[in-house]
Amino acid sequence: MAATIERPSVCADLRFGQELGEGIRRMFEEMRLAGLADPKYHQTAGSVRLALRASPVDRALDDRLPARWRQAMQIIRDSGRSSTGDVENALGVSRPVTIRLLRAMEEAGLISWVGKSEKDPRAYWQPRVE
Repeated sequence: MAATIERPSVCADLRFGQELGEGIRRMFEEMRLAGLADPKYHQTAGSVRLALRASPVDRALDDRLPARWRQAMQIIRDSGRSSTGDVENALGVSRPVTIRLLRAMEEAGLISWVGKSEKDPRAYWQPRVE
């Protein structure tokens, strides 16, 4: 579940902040304290977009996995199945970095590899369903 706020004054209306920028920092802190995922925050010259997610975060898992695992998980989850090359291109990192990331996610039980052999060109990663 995500809520998107597209007006800068909404934060002031909801009394999230008392000074410029304080509300955003406070939202990040409060969501982390509640064990929730960080908000997605994007600001342009004319607008602010903020998405608040109600999905809980497993801090131990977060500490154990490489830094970009959430991005990789989102890529795989959005497509339902992604090749190693798809994840590599989307993240903009090298193939060895991508493979280490995907293997760590597989060991953590988040994703599974589907293929006939190590060199299968049609092999892909998918979210693990339990």
